[in-house]
Amino acid sequence: MSLKIIKKIRNHEEFEENEIDALFLIKPQNITYVLGFKIESDTFILIPREGRIHVFLNALEYDQAKIFIEEDTKFSKNVEIIKIPGGNPKFISKQINKLSLNRVGFEDDFISVKKYGEWKEKFKISEFIGASNIINDARLMKTEDEINRMKEAAKLGEKGFKAIYDSIKKGMTEEELAAEAEYVMRKAGSEGTSFDTIVAAGKNSAFPHAKTSDNRIDDGDIIIVDIGARFKGYCSDMTRTFIFGTVYEKKAELVNLVNEGQQFGLDNIESEMNASDLDKLVRDYFIEKHKEWGKRFLHSLGHGVGIDIHENPYLSPISKDVLKENMVVTVEPGLYIPHLGGARTEDQIVIKNKGYISLTNSKKYYY
Repeated sequence: MSLKIIKKIRNHEEFEENEIDALFLIKPQNITYVLGFKIESDTFILIPREGRIHVFLNALEYDQAKIFIEEDTKFSKNVEIIKIPGGNPKFISKQINKLSLNRVGFEDDFISVKKYGEWKEKFKISEFIGASNIINDARLMKTEDEINRMKEAAKLGEKGFKAIYDSIKKGMTEEELAAEAEYVMRKAGSEGTSFDTIVAAGKNSAFPHAKTSDNRIDDGDIIIVDIGARFKGYCSDMTRTFIFGTVYEKKAELVNLVNEGQQFGLDNIESEMNASDLDKLVRDYFIEKHKEWGKRFLHSLGHGVGIDIHENPYLSPISKDVLKENMVVTVEPGLYIPHLGGARTEDQIVIKNKGYISLTNSKKYYY
């Protein structure tokens, strides 16, 4: 919970340019962003241009949410918490219609055509304005609290990776290793995984979107581990690649090259640079170092992380995003070579004016 977040939302240029009286929010991730904690049931938030924020909660969530909100006295003074009576589906519309709003922004990248139609009928509002940019742009640059939550999530993810690396044995399945990691993360305080843990061994490592399976670990396998945890609603994301047992020359060359390419990308990060330019730098690096393998960089360089595991900005060849201070992104190049295996190295970082701060700090394996 932070008044800084509310200020960021209200200060967005579209509020004034489109003469928006208020913003409607119902997307769960945006609810978490504004309140600072996750709510399981449907919640409705109205953020007026000025005045108190209206938070409509059903009875299942009301008591607990009220406690969380009131823990922050500055925030709670700016919030009106409203319990939705059971069996009264028109309650929210009746309350909002009393406010005589004219132009209201809504999450046009989330609201269905059906929901939009219902709103047009229920609310006495002259015009609905697509305003996803307001909340999406606010979420781009992270607050200190958001970064600290992701830092804790990253520590939990690192514990999960260590559990895999320390327990791996020939004949274990990818699924067994993933389960071990998830158990350790949960025990250490994770709210759960930020995505399905990926353990890709041997032939499976050559697939960029490999699914963790009953494939058994064998001597000489390349092992890709892509892992993340959640802490207070926020995600972590890290990938490490290592070789189990016998180290074969070509596999070692591949793992080392990906590690070096990822570090090259990290070393060249600058605030205000185009995300697509960073992606190109790393692609060109791989082509220069190994023309054949360099063509097997099959996905984008990275993505934003926050409440969602994939969110703006995106580091890809077609991205229009510009990197800014306090954006949190991944840098995760990978090369996937049929009949040999694949390698991917990923860190979650905070962009700074000069360089970056890494939230993930597990050892990278060179051979």
